[in-house]
Amino acid sequence: MKKIFIADDHNIVREGLKLMFHTSRYEVIGEEENGELAFQKIMKNKPDVAILDLNMPGLDGIELTKRIKEYMQEIKVIILTIHTEEKFLIDAMMSGADGFVLKTISRTELFEGIESVLNGQKFIDPQLMQRAFFNVISGEWTKDSLLTVRELEILKLMAMGKTNKEISSELYLGSDTVKEYVTNIMKKLDCKNRTEAVATAIRKKIIF
Repeated sequence: MKKIFIADDHNIVREGLKLMFHTSRYEVIGEEENGELAFQKIMKNKPDVAILDLNMPGLDGIELTKRIKEYMQEIKVIILTIHTEEKFLIDAMMSGADGFVLKTISRTELFEGIESVLNGQKFIDPQLMQRAFFNVISGEWTKDSLLTVRELEILKLMAMGKTNKEISSELYLGSDTVKEYVTNIMKKLDCKNRTEAVATAIRKKIIF
């Protein structure tokens, strides 16, 4: 029996997944709505697969994935999200996630994905695979699609006129870390300053 851990800040999602995994093949050994607390429980319970929401308080799914993989590479991680933008998929895969699926995925496809990652393969939601392939061949997958979840979060705060110090305080990040994120954002958007980066992001509809 394979052990499953569920981290999602929506109770109805966790309850639905627990019902789905009520089989002879899987056992849900834990759940949590907070990313930081989820990490602690995952380290303690050592599931075979951790299914993580992308957006959670404490630690988001990307940061939680990085931390899990840093300490226990053998735990398989699947990101389960409503976000369909390729930038989130890329960010998840770069963080070490083994799978990335949408919350609209069917039960059969989710089980297929779990078995795939347990066998050492990567699994991406079929809907996203089709869209990503189209965007690549049509030339629409550009470098601004590579902004990470955290970079997008900081970019939105920049657009609100927040200073690095204010962003640091709001996101509980070190000032040097925020400065590095801002530098990376400007580099990826090929901009020379914060104002230009925000203007470019709005023009390209990276943020709204």
